[in-house]
Amino acid sequence: MLSGFPASSGTDPDMQIRAYLLAIDSIPPEAVWQAAKLFISGKVKNHNRAFAPSCASFAEQCRRQQAAIEAQSRPRLTRQPETPQPKVAAYKMQLLRDAANGSRSARRKLAEMFPDNPIIAKAARHEEALR
Repeated sequence: MLSGFPASSGTDPDMQIRAYLLAIDSIPPEAVWQAAKLFISGKVKNHNRAFAPSCASFAEQCRRQQAAIEAQSRPRLTRQPETPQPKVAAYKMQLLRDAANGSRSARRKLAEMFPDNPIIAKAARHEEALR
């Protein structure tokens, strides 16, 4: 990787390699490889492409790659199938539409169909009081 950055040619490669190895201790080789590819190909943001990355920057990118690899290897959650809901009859839907649009007869029919529904029953009582 060091040979890919010409401005870093004046540094002692043995010391630089030891520093990198110390910085990436316990990081899996695949993450190190992915991070090195990103630096060499110039895909790391805010990195001066004329210089090799610092040990800390390289180790940070390695940890990011390690986290990405671990995230990809996690088992995916499967979506539970929806339980089928009973279908509402078309005439009931039409009654609801008519009642929402102000039809008094539709409200009365709904109140007869659903006497336990407090909203519908209250609206029907209110309409009866208005007559």
